Amino acid sequence: MTQLPLDNEQILDESAVRTALATVKYPGMSRDIVAFGMVEHISLCGTQVKVHLGLRTTDPAIGPRIRDAVTAAVQGAGGTHVEVEIGPPSIKQHPKVPKAAPDPWSEQVKLGRVRHVIAVGAGKGGVGKSTVAANLAFALRAEGMRVGLLDADIYGPSLPILLGVTDGNKRVSMTPEQNIVPVEAHGVPLISFGFFLGDESPAIWRGPMVSKAVTQFSRGVLWPDLDMLIVDLPPGTGDTPLSLAQAVHLSGGIVVTQPQWLAGVEAQKAGRMYRQLDVPLVGVIENMTGVYGHGAGEAVARKLETKYLGAVSFDARMIAEGDTGTPTVLARPESEAAASFRAIAKAVIEALP
Repeated sequence: MTQLPLDNEQILDESAVRTALATVKYPGMSRDIVAFGMVEHISLCGTQVKVHLGLRTTDPAIGPRIRDAVTAAVQGAGGTHVEVEIGPPSIKQHPKVPKAAPDPWSEQVKLGRVRHVIAVGAGKGGVGKSTVAANLAFALRAEGMRVGLLDADIYGPSLPILLGVTDGNKRVSMTPEQNIVPVEAHGVPLISFGFFLGDESPAIWRGPMVSKAVTQFSRGVLWPDLDMLIVDLPPGTGDTPLSLAQAVHLSGGIVVTQPQWLAGVEAQKAGRMYRQLDVPLVGVIENMTGVYGHGAGEAVARKLETKYLGAVSFDARMIAEGDTGTPTVLARPESEAAASFRAIAKAVIEALP
């Protein structure tokens, strides 16, 4: 890059280039490559730009997608020749933030009384993620596990209804040390954003507020000794999963999908999100199999190169059982759905160290 700019040629500065790069979102995430600290160096000569990115991923499609997006963004800012170099991060293993800010992973902790924290997520809403999380928790308990439930779906907490704890806002309490004491739901300790938001309170929260709330919920709860803490995430790939991964060590993530291909495509995004957050994938669960077809769960598992944990057939009675606050695993332990959840629970236990 030795060619000098012509007199009438625009000259870019690093600030303009960095502003353009801030419009490039990391694939499947709501944050950009500048916020993640991936931009390690920018070289300029007139309108010729060379960008060096630090990237750590096992997905071979991510690099080319980011390269194309960076090239387009810099060209849009006036760059006439754009060269993008992608290599491993030069200093830290985790995605970095700008040097002026602290490493967001530096304060990650391992919950002392919880052996495994398992996040249950989905690429889109409406796939029955919360129903799966609740029934999986009780199926794990049936296998002898000590289980807790954390409802981290800040935008639509539904576990209080599914577990019949509609008065959780009155029952939840704090210790003198300001730790939250879980409420018991059918013998399982439960904490939900719904206890604090209220039935008619819309969760119109921005990123920093979400991060602070998730950190408090994940670290500030006085959990008993648990083998597994099941975390019900909001659908999609927004701030909550990122904040949770930065706050506590996650043993793994589970992806829930419906049988349709569209749901499967979105589920893949959730799986790649776990990978980008350095959270091991436990596997994929297909929910509502039968009436909506079948097969997306296995296909997603193959795409993500992870375990297919099993399928739960569509059962209309599960809807009524959820509305009345008794999970199917408890309400009808001899049902096909309950058997499916117990088989999935065994697969989850086998997948963890």
